[in-house]
Amino acid sequence: MFDVKLFSSSLVTVVLFLLGDLSSHGQMLSGLAGGRVAKGAEREADLKPWLTLGRSKKEMNDSFIPGTWEGFGEGRSIAIPGTVDFTAARAHHWSQLYGLRLEVVVPKNRTFHGEAIVHTPQREAKSSYRTTAPVSSIARFSLIGSGRSAIVDLPFAAFDKFYPFGETFQQIQRIEIGGRFADGKNGQLALPQVHVIAAPLLKLFSGARSRAGEKNADLTYDLKVMNCSTRSQSVTLAHHPYSKHVMNASVTPGRLILKPGETKSATVTVNVTDRVPPGGRERQKIVALANGQLGGEIEFITARRLPHPYLVHTPERWQAVRDKIRDHEWAKKAAQHYLNYETKDNRPGSRWPHAVAWQISRDLKYAHLAKPGVRFDVGGKDLIQACEIYDMIADSGVYSTGDRVRIESEMRERMHHIGLSGVANLELQEARCGFTLALASQDFAWFEHFLYATDGVYDNIANGIMPDGWWYEGSVNYNVWVSRYICKMALAAEPFGVNMIDQYFTPGYSKEFRRLTDNVETRKREFGGKPFQKFGKHPVPRLTLDQLWDSFIDHLSHDGQIYAANDGGEWSLTSDEGFEIAYMMWRKPEFAALVKRRGEGARSLLYGVPELPDDTPEIGTRSAWSDGIGFITLRSQTPGRHPSEQIEMSLKYGTHGAYHGHFDRTNFNSMRRYDRSFYSSGHGLWYSYASFMYGMFVQSSINHNMVIVDGRNQESVESQRLMFHSGSRIQAAAVETDARWSCPPYLGLQMKRPNRQEGESAILSGRERLAAEDVFMPAAIGPDGKEPEVADIGDWTERVLQRRMAVVTDHYIVLADYLEGEEEHTFDNLLQIRGFQGIEGDGVRKTRHTEQMGTNPRLATQLITNCQWWRKNGTSRTRFRTIYDNKSHLNWRTLRGAEGDLYADVYAAWPRQAEIMVGAAPEVRHRAGWTRFTIEIDGVVIAEDDFSPWILGRKDLSVPIPENARTLILKTRNEDRRKGGGFILTKGPCLFWGGGKLQLTNDQQLPFSELQKLGKLTLNGIRTDVHGRPATLPIEPGEDYWGGPVVIAGKPFQESLPAQPQGDGEVRIDLRSLDAKHLTVALGADYPQGKVTAYQRHTYSTRTRGKSAHFLTVIEPFEKKEASMIRTVEARSESELKVVLKDGTEHSISIRGLADDKEPAVIFRESREGKVIAEERS
Repeated sequence: MFDVKLFSSSLVTVVLFLLGDLSSHGQMLSGLAGGRVAKGAEREADLKPWLTLGRSKKEMNDSFIPGTWEGFGEGRSIAIPGTVDFTAARAHHWSQLYGLRLEVVVPKNRTFHGEAIVHTPQREAKSSYRTTAPVSSIARFSLIGSGRSAIVDLPFAAFDKFYPFGETFQQIQRIEIGGRFADGKNGQLALPQVHVIAAPLLKLFSGARSRAGEKNADLTYDLKVMNCSTRSQSVTLAHHPYSKHVMNASVTPGRLILKPGETKSATVTVNVTDRVPPGGRERQKIVALANGQLGGEIEFITARRLPHPYLVHTPERWQAVRDKIRDHEWAKKAAQHYLNYETKDNRPGSRWPHAVAWQISRDLKYAHLAKPGVRFDVGGKDLIQACEIYDMIADSGVYSTGDRVRIESEMRERMHHIGLSGVANLELQEARCGFTLALASQDFAWFEHFLYATDGVYDNIANGIMPDGWWYEGSVNYNVWVSRYICKMALAAEPFGVNMIDQYFTPGYSKEFRRLTDNVETRKREFGGKPFQKFGKHPVPRLTLDQLWDSFIDHLSHDGQIYAANDGGEWSLTSDEGFEIAYMMWRKPEFAALVKRRGEGARSLLYGVPELPDDTPEIGTRSAWSDGIGFITLRSQTPGRHPSEQIEMSLKYGTHGAYHGHFDRTNFNSMRRYDRSFYSSGHGLWYSYASFMYGMFVQSSINHNMVIVDGRNQESVESQRLMFHSGSRIQAAAVETDARWSCPPYLGLQMKRPNRQEGESAILSGRERLAAEDVFMPAAIGPDGKEPEVADIGDWTERVLQRRMAVVTDHYIVLADYLEGEEEHTFDNLLQIRGFQGIEGDGVRKTRHTEQMGTNPRLATQLITNCQWWRKNGTSRTRFRTIYDNKSHLNWRTLRGAEGDLYADVYAAWPRQAEIMVGAAPEVRHRAGWTRFTIEIDGVVIAEDDFSPWILGRKDLSVPIPENARTLILKTRNEDRRKGGGFILTKGPCLFWGGGKLQLTNDQQLPFSELQKLGKLTLNGIRTDVHGRPATLPIEPGEDYWGGPVVIAGKPFQESLPAQPQGDGEVRIDLRSLDAKHLTVALGADYPQGKVTAYQRHTYSTRTRGKSAHFLTVIEPFEKKEASMIRTVEARSESELKVVLKDGTEHSISIRGLADDKEPAVIFRESREGKVIAEERS
C-alpha cells in the first residue's frame, strides 16, 4: 500500500495539441466534429474551467457532476489489472470541452498503460440513422510512475470516435478508466480525482471571433482568458501576425494574473486598413504564454465590410436584372409576379417576394412590406429567406444603426443553435442556414465553421456527390433541391473571394456518406434493410459543382422530363429554375438547351440569361449510363422519328439512396413514349413518409418492375453494370446483383411516440401505429408467440444471383432475366401497370381467384388484392391501357404525361409454362376509418367488434338465429380516429355489408336484396345515395357509393348492402314468418372505390418455381388501340426469341452469356422473306 495524500504534487502533464492552421485547410478543417459552436466562439456562461466527476447532489455546486463511482479500493486505489467506472446522473454534452484530466499516482519506476473509455447511454428510440445501442470511444495513454501525483490531460481528440462520430461526445454518461502495468505484473495505483476540462492550461474564447467594419475603423473583440490549471498563471498576450499581413492587432491589457479557475477579459483592437478591399479579410492570431509556456491561442478574422446586397445577387447582378426587365418583354411580365404579390403572413417565405420587388423597382414601399420577414425564430428555408430579405433591403434605409446591431446580435445567437449533423438533403439545408447567417452578419469564423467543419457544406459536397455527379439519395426532387442549394451558396460566397463555382473539391472516397457507429449488417437489421452506404468508386480525385447538373443531361427526355426513382417522383427540369442558375454560372450549351425548352413565359427573372445561343445540342436522344447512382437510360434510334415517338426506358442498379432508397436493383425503372410514362417507379403509389406503408410497401421490391424471390424484399448490395451497347438497331444493357432476401420492415419503420407521457415507451408498437393511422393489418406471430417489433425484417434467404438484360428495338423492349440459387424459390416477374384489358395466348386458361397475392402477414404481397390467376403453355399476351386525363392523377407523385393513351402489350414468352397473375395494387384511395358493429336478435347482442377496415380488414360473420326470433338488427358506427400516418390516406364512405343472406330451416337462401324486395329489410341512418346521382336513384346491390363494383378485402360481392352510417346506422330485418336459422354476412371497406378499373394500377406477375429461373418478356408500347406492330412472339429457348411484325418482318434476338460468368451479349437479326437484311451485335 502507498500513501496518496497530496501534500505536494509533481505535475507531469500528458497533453496532445492539435494545432490546425485555417489558412492551409483542405476540404474540411479538423475541429469538433459535429459540434454546435465554432472553435473559440464559445460563451462564458456555457463554459467551466473544469467539472469534477463524483459528488452527490447535496454537495454539488456548478463545478461538479453528480454521479457514482464503482470499483475503487481504499484511498481511491485501483487494483491493476482492473477498472473503475463513473456513471453520471444524466448524459452530458462535452464536445466543446478539451478532455479528461486524470490525477494519477503510479508506483515509482513502473510504467502504466492506461485507457479511458467513454460511453453514451442506451437510446430509447432509433433515430433515422442510429440504433438504440450505446456507443463507446477509447483513448490510450502511457505513464512512467514517480510515486507521486501526476496529471494526465487526455484530449477528447485522442479518442477513437471523436472525429468520425463526434455526436458521441454530446451525450456522455459513463466513463471507464483502467489498464495494466507494462511488466505484466499486478499492482495498484490511485486516482484521487477526475475532471472534465475546457483546456489543458488556458482557454481563450470570444463571443465574436470575427467582425467586419468600414475602412480605417477600429474593431474590438472581447477576449476571455480562462485559467483551467490548478495553479495561478501569469499570462502574456500578444498578436503574432502572419507574414505580410496589414491589419495589426493590439491587446489591452497585455498581461493578466489568473488564479486557478479564474476568467478575465482583454480587449483586442484591429484597425481595418483601406489596403483590404470590401469583403476581404485577414487573420489575427493571439498567443497566450502562461508562466512562460504556451498556454493557448486564438484566431480572429477581421474583414472590411462588404455593402449589401450580395446573398442573392450583388449590386451588379441586380442591375442586370433591372436591365432585363427594361429590355425584354418576358422579364417585364415575370417582374409583375413580385410587384403584384400580396402578403399572407409574416413568415419570411411570404415576405421574400417583396424584398425582390424592392430590388427590381427601388420603390421603398416594398422594403417596408418585406421588413417583417426578417426574423430568426424560424428554421429551414424560412431562416435562409429571412437572411436574404435583410440582405436585399439593407440598402433601402429602413434599418437604423440600432436595428443593424440588434439584427447582427440575433444572427450570432441563432448560429449557436445550428447543428451540423450529417450528409443528406435536410442536413445540408441546416448547414446552409448557418452558412447564410454567417455571411449575412459577415462573421467569417462561423462562416468557415459551417463551410469546412465535419458535416458542413464542403463535407456534404465531398461525401454527398457521387462520381457521376448524382446526389447519393438518388431521388430526383432531392437532387434538384440540393443542386440549387449548393449553387446558391456558391453565388453568395463568390463576392467574398470564395470560389466554389470553379473549385475542384476532393471527393470522399469511403462508402460511408456520414458517420454511423453501427456496422452495415446491424444497420440493415435495425433500419428495415437500409445499408446507408454509397456504391461506386471515383475515377479521378476531384468533383466540380457543374457535375450536379451534368448528371441529369443524358437521362432527361427531350422535353426536360426525368423519370422517378427512389422517393422522388417524375420531375420536369424545365419547370424548375435549376438549369437557369446552372447556365448563368457555367454557360454550357446543354444547360441552355434545357432553358430554351422552358419558353419565355416560364423564364426565371432572377437567374435567366436573356440571350441564349441559337445552336444547342439535342437533349433526350441518346442512350447513357451513370454507374454511381446506377441508372441506365436506353432510347431507340429509329431514323426520322421525333424524340417523343422513340421508346425510352431505364434500368436501376446502383447506390441504394439511404433513407429515401428503394429495394430495387435490376428494376425496369421506367418506360416512356409519346411523352407519357407508363409507370413512375415506386411512385405509382405514394403514402408519405409518416405512413407504415412507406417502409412496408412503397419502398419494397414488390412495388417495382423486377423479379422478386419468395415475395420478399431484395437486399441492397453493391451491384454492377455488365454491359452497355448503343447501336443503330438496338440499345442494350445488362446489370447484376447477388443479394439475400428478407421480409420488408414489419409495419414500416419505427415511429416515435408523440406527446409521450411518463411510463410510455419511446416508440409506437405495431398495433398503436396502425391505430394512429386508423387502418387494419393482420398481426404476424413469431415462433415465440409474440408479434415482431416494428421494422423487423426477419431472416435472410441465401444469396440469389440476379441478372437482367434490356434490349430496346424500334418497336418494343425485351427483358431477359436470369436468377439462380441453391434452394427452391418462387420467382415473380413483376410489372406495375394501369388499365388491365385482358389476356390471351397459347394455352392460356383461367385457374383461380385469390383475395390476396399472398397471405403471409410479414410480406407486402398481402396488400395486392383481388388477384386473378391464369396458366399458360406458350406465349401469353396481356394488354394494358394507361389513360392520361383528369381522372388519372391520384396525387402529385403518380402519373404525368400528355393527354391521351399509352397501350402496352406484355408478352410472357419464357418460361413457356408459368402462372400469370393480375391483382389490384394498393393505390392511395379512401379508408373507412374506425368502425364498430353489433348484431342484435330481439335486443340481445349476439356479436360485436370494432376494427378499421381499408384495403384489408373484413369481418366474416356466421350467426345462428334462435327459433321464433322476431327482429335482427345490424348496427354500425363509424369515426375518423387517425392521429398520424401522414396526410395522404383520407377517410371516405366505403363501408358495406357483403354477401348477406339468411338460411331458412328448409335450407333455402334468402339474400339481403331479396329481403329488401319483400319489405323485410329496412335501412335506418345509412347513406344510400351514389355520388353524382340523384337521390331518386339509390344504390343498387353490388354497387358502391361511386357506382363501381363492391370489393371487400380482395373479394368481389355481387350481393352487397350499404353500411355507411350517418351517426348510428342500422339494418333492421323482420324475421317473423321467415323461419330463419342462420345469418351469413361480411362487413368491410370497399376498395377501390368507384368505376376506376380502367385507371387502377395492377400488379402483373409471371410466376415460376425452382432453384433457378429464366424469363423472356417483350413489352410493346403504342398509342392507338390498333397501332401495335407485333404479330407474334415466340421463345425458342430461354435465350432465343423470335418476334414477327405485322408487315412480315422477322426479328431474331439471341441472348448470350446471361447465365454464364462471361460478359453477356445480344445478337439482333432482322429478316424479310427469309433473307437477313440487318444484323447487330453488342
